[in-house]
Amino acid sequence: MMNKVTKTACALAVLTATSTSAMAESIDIKVIGTIPPAACKPALTGGGIIDYGVIPAESLKKDTPTALEEKQVDFSITCDAHTRVAVRAIGLKADTATNTLKSQAGAYGAFEGQIFNIKKNVNVTGLGTSDDGKNIGGYGIRLVPDSYTIDGKSSSLLVRKNSSEKWNANIFDNGSMLSYSDKDHQITWTEKGYTSTPIAFKAVAGKLAVQAYITQASALDLTKPVKLDGLTTLELLYL
Repeated sequence: MMNKVTKTACALAVLTATSTSAMAESIDIKVIGTIPPAACKPALTGGGIIDYGVIPAESLKKDTPTALEEKQVDFSITCDAHTRVAVRAIGLKADTATNTLKSQAGAYGAFEGQIFNIKKNVNVTGLGTSDDGKNIGGYGIRLVPDSYTIDGKSSSLLVRKNSSEKWNANIFDNGSMLSYSDKDHQITWTEKGYTSTPIAFKAVAGKLAVQAYITQASALDLTKPVKLDGLTTLELLYL
């Protein structure tokens, strides 16, 4: 009886050893990598500073806002590869804009006067406040429509109110980057002759215009220096 038990145990040991030696080893192959989106970079001549210099107090109108001269700078976007890109302007001091129409109150108010030689009211953002807390005025920003090229070819501008809207060229006649209806107002580019399809590009270039105005002189303390302090961010959006 003892001998039988010993033989059975030996047989089990042999079976176990045989099973282990028959297993195949394995190793995985992983194929990895990253394709980053094409990087695009915006640029403005002068580093984005629009300098009105010294504005004589006597040049300001007493009871109505004074429009300053329109200033234009070169605006461009360059990309590593052909990319569809839009741009939007974010006025960081919109709540300090003065002389806006109450009937068009919204994300950005509409200036009650005239800037850019545009007959209809242009939406504006603010120039900040004086040391004594008075709102100084405002300014409009626009892309000059006929000045832009895509990779050296003539282009048209497209606009949409926000990311859920369709692109449209027909409602975009003055190039304004600010909208009373939505702060997500976006602008992109397409080839001449197209009306609703943004085009991928490596380089777009043209003119960006700014025109500021100062509120009525009677609303400001002009016995002390008043410093214009407008600030807007231009943000690129990959489509």
